[in-house]
Amino acid sequence: MYTLPHHVEFFSNDWLDQSRTFLTERFRQVSNVDAFSLSERFSDAPPHMAFEKDQATWTVRWDGHSLTVERGFDNNADAVIAGDYQATLMLAQTVGAGDPTLMSEGVREMRNWFGDNAFNMAGKALPTAAAAIFAAHHDYMARLTVENPDLAHRAQRQGLTQQLKDLEENGFAVVENAISPEFADEVRDATIRTLGTHQHDSMQWMLYHGTAFEKLVMNPLFMTMIDSTLGRGAVIASISSIKRGPGKGMIPVHTDYSQVPEPYPEFSMTGVGVWALEDWTEASGPTWLVPGSHKRRRGPRPEDKMEGVPIEMPKGSVVYFQHGVWHWQGDRTEPGERVTIHSHFNRGILRSLEPRKVDVQMLNRNPPRLGEALGEDDWFDRLTAEGRDYQRMTHMMNLNRFTNEQKASILAT
Repeated sequence: MYTLPHHVEFFSNDWLDQSRTFLTERFRQVSNVDAFSLSERFSDAPPHMAFEKDQATWTVRWDGHSLTVERGFDNNADAVIAGDYQATLMLAQTVGAGDPTLMSEGVREMRNWFGDNAFNMAGKALPTAAAAIFAAHHDYMARLTVENPDLAHRAQRQGLTQQLKDLEENGFAVVENAISPEFADEVRDATIRTLGTHQHDSMQWMLYHGTAFEKLVMNPLFMTMIDSTLGRGAVIASISSIKRGPGKGMIPVHTDYSQVPEPYPEFSMTGVGVWALEDWTEASGPTWLVPGSHKRRRGPRPEDKMEGVPIEMPKGSVVYFQHGVWHWQGDRTEPGERVTIHSHFNRGILRSLEPRKVDVQMLNRNPPRLGEALGEDDWFDRLTAEGRDYQRMTHMMNLNRFTNEQKASILAT
């Protein structure tokens, strides 16, 4: 409903058609695969998809000679999978079904937020040849499957409705434990390794230094806050890292509106998520923010009273602030080093701070959202001698209209 022609919504009719075509072709190429049946049911699907009882279902049957793919759920199928639609969407967009490590990490991150019962499998394993085909099918569809476009439904299922309200009132919000402690350690180690290799304490272009950063940037909880403040089509402005030890804060009070004239616009043009890769306390030198300062629509003055608050949160959390919020780096009084990743996004009509380096392999191992964030769906970047890409422009207008409507519904409650 809200996709470009080469993308699909999870379990939409187009998703089902693409799956049927892919699986039918693959099963034609194999022989001696034992008969099996697979059925899946995911609850609380987005209302705009108009599924019966908001349940996304399908059943696949192979009789040894022919394949059928149809709507409906069969609890007596050989293999049965059930779960929450929004939680399962995290897995459906994870490329790497042939790599047990990658998929187990994806399940870990999904369960970290949605809980152990968000996705369950029962019954017997598929025949080996069939399992290989379904792994290829998973990756093929993951590269096509977009995020749930219904902002209100998505935020509700993710438990972020209050955070989106906080963003409007205070200009910032914290999502605690947005990633698992294990993934936080992985990102921290990758950051320290990258900084050490280049002999720096801070760096830009971190997106291009490993898949851990790709996964972090595309965290679906973080992207919900991006969508709420910057709209769809927001682009990566910069992905940077900072490593700091004890001492006074090195970054004074400021906003992230570089070269933006005052008064700032009433709508947000930029937003930054700072990821805590170890526990943040006041002693660790966290980011300090001035609640509501975005409403002043200007930068701080020397005479302004700075009634800031330190952001304290556990490892694996993210604080996201937008719209010209005043902030600074706090003093660190405890030993050791604070290591952070700063995910900075701009509204889609703006340029990035870092030159983008679009890598086909990077796009191939991620869902479409990363391409969107790197400008692949930008209606201006696709300008040709014949004019703008009006298909992408119309798509993004419709998508943002829907996003704005759903945001209004959140703020009205």
